[in-house]
Amino acid sequence: MTFPGPVSLLKERSIYRSQIAAVSGFSMVEFMLSSLIFLVIAGSIFSILNQTQNAASYQVEAQGVLESARFAMMTLERIIRQAGNDPFNVGFPGISEMSSSQVRVRADLTGAAGTANPPDPDKGDPDGDTMDSGEDVTISYDASARTLYLSGQPCASNISAFAMQYFDKNGAPTISGDQVTKIRVTVTGQSPFANLQTGKIFSMKLASDIQLLRPVK
Repeated sequence: MTFPGPVSLLKERSIYRSQIAAVSGFSMVEFMLSSLIFLVIAGSIFSILNQTQNAASYQVEAQGVLESARFAMMTLERIIRQAGNDPFNVGFPGISEMSSSQVRVRADLTGAAGTANPPDPDKGDPDGDTMDSGEDVTISYDASARTLYLSGQPCASNISAFAMQYFDKNGAPTISGDQVTKIRVTVTGQSPFANLQTGKIFSMKLASDIQLLRPVK
């Protein structure tokens, strides 16, 4: 029986290691190539995710502008329609301090419950004054702040333009508060930033002819 010499053992071990490396491992070139492919794929995925995130953020912003403009218009319609409501004939002006960006609206709406037990001056039937909540409201617009205010309190933001026009019972423009029967309100909402993909700014314009419920004096 013969045994392999040292040289033969070294050759066999070298061949065996080469076979193992060839079967179970990667060469440096293969590793670098696979890493490069992975980086390219990962970069593409991150780019898509970033675009998707930007698009989603812009949609949320646009929806906020839409809701703000609609809320502003609904609130103004509710307030202006009641202008001049004076069931006790006190004689206060329903519309005053008129301009394209500001108007004072007064109406006797509630307050009778102020004498109830317990008292609540903001509920009940009209009480003959305009001192209760929501009965004396100044609508104003600050272009620099892009904000619509109700008696100094913010009502809607991201408003890029706001205007009011006043008309009498014949449909003619008027500057006399006691002759106003209709107010045309225009509200434009606009996002503060442009869409990163298109470069465009979302904007929406709403207009409404609000008819006052009170009779013309």
